[in-house]
This record gives sequence, structure tokens and C-alpha cells, in this order.
Amino acid sequence: MARRSSGLKTAFKVIKAIDRAAKQSDRDRQRRERERDRAEKAAARQELQRDRQNARAEAQALKDEFQTAQEIYEDRVVERRIVKEEVINQYMR
Repeated sequence: MARRSSGLKTAFKVIKAIDRAAKQSDRDRQRRERERDRAEKAAARQELQRDRQNARAEAQALKDEFQTAQEIYEDRVVERRIVKEEVINQYMR
């Protein structure tokens, strides 16, 4: 006559399967967290890079504006000197 099992073997199989599923679920959760962290860090790096690029563009625009103002000033100085020389030459004649 065959022996009947008490179900203990089946219970252990079920417990092991539940344990494996819990471990896999934990691994998946950790993987998703790492992926989310990587995505957040990448977004932060891109934003920082964009901010730096904007700051460089603003600085360059300011330099260009200053250079233009300086050139305009120098042109005015040259024009005034020419007019001054013309006036002096006119009165010297």
C-alpha cells in the first residue's frame, strides 16, 4: 500500500515559491528605484548644463553689448576730435 503524504512537502514547495516571488519582487523594485534615480540625475545634469549654457550666453551678450558701446564711444571721440580740429583750423586761418 502506498503511503500518503501529509502535505508537508507541498507546503514547503509553496513556501519556497512564495519566497522566490518575494525576492524577485524586491529585486524588481530595487531595479525600478535605480532607474528612477538615474533618470532624475540625468534630468538634473541636463538642467544644470542648460543653466550654465544660458549663463554663458548672457555673459557673451553682455560682452557684445559692452564692445558695441565702447566702439560707439570711440567713434564719437574721433568725430569730436575731427570737429575740434576743423574748428581750430577754421579760426587759425
